[in-house]
Amino acid sequence: MSENLENLTTSELKAYIKAHRNDESACHAALKILMRRRSENTAKYAYDLTDEEMEAIFQEKLQSKS
Repeated sequence: MSENLENLTTSELKAYIKAHRNDESACHAALKILMRRRSENTAKYAYDLTDEEMEAIFQEKLQSKS
C-alpha cells in the first residue's frame, strides 16, 4: 500500500487519514509521507506546550497575518 500512498497528493493523503482514522498502521504510513513532504522551514514546536505557550504562539501568528 505504501507505493500507492506515495502517488497521492497532500489533500488526498489527508482525506485518506480521515477515512482510515481507526487503522493505526494506515494512518502511520500516510503521516510518514506527509511529514517527509513538509518544508524544512516549517516551524517545529514541542509536543508538551502549556496552554499559555500555545496561546502566545496563536496570538503571534494572528498578528503577523494582519
